[in-house]
Amino acid sequence: MKISWTLPLDPSGALGETSSGMAFTIRPIRSTDGPALEEAFEQMSPESRYLRFFTTKNRLGSDLVSKLTDIDHSGHRAWVVFDPAADSSSPEGLGVAIARLISIPEDPGVAEAALVVADAFQGKGFGRLLLELLIGTAQGTGVEFIRFETLRRNVGMKKLLVGHDVEINQALSDREVLVFDLPVPEDLDAEGVALGALYDVLRFVAANVPDDTASSSDDTASSSDDTASSSDDTASSSDDTASSSDEQ
Repeated sequence: MKISWTLPLDPSGALGETSSGMAFTIRPIRSTDGPALEEAFEQMSPESRYLRFFTTKNRLGSDLVSKLTDIDHSGHRAWVVFDPAADSSSPEGLGVAIARLISIPEDPGVAEAALVVADAFQGKGFGRLLLELLIGTAQGTGVEFIRFETLRRNVGMKKLLVGHDVEINQALSDREVLVFDLPVPEDLDAEGVALGALYDVLRFVAANVPDDTASSSDDTASSSDDTASSSDDTASSSDDTASSSDEQ
């Protein structure tokens, strides 16, 4: 059914349930989420890591983790999805998906985005959920286009973007990387979600998730199609900025 939430998403987060009955929480990332981010990275296969970062990566490293979590939640926003039932060192559960939206100072009408879903949690609708979160958030910030960079072989990301009137930016694309510009729709329904956004989510309600750090940091990710059978739930470029933001 249609998701019910208010954007921008409150720091305390929200609670939801997938059509298969999996409960999850989603909230902006915090500066203290470094360990959760690294744990989430460990859940990604070598192929998913490559699709996300455009290079072989065995670990994130402390500098990158800090860059991905210590953000301003204004020009750089990020969100993380947790599975509270999964084994994890975090009391909130295992981080299973992340999305990021980063403004481009020299082009205020465009924001770069990335999202990723851990391999074991693909096919559950999280990619579509995060894409609509990105779109809904962008609508409230004056962004006209959301830019995604993805490897041409990333079938999952391309499937995820189908139906959103994306345009291939030929000037920025090359033989290996496709750059998609997704026009941000103007029309919203009464709940602030882009019209036509239907998901395999049975309910999505506010949750009183304590914000221990009340700080300004927000998560990490790559691009993914949770409906695709491939492991391509990651996309964007190999660097830590925007579309190229390294989130998981």
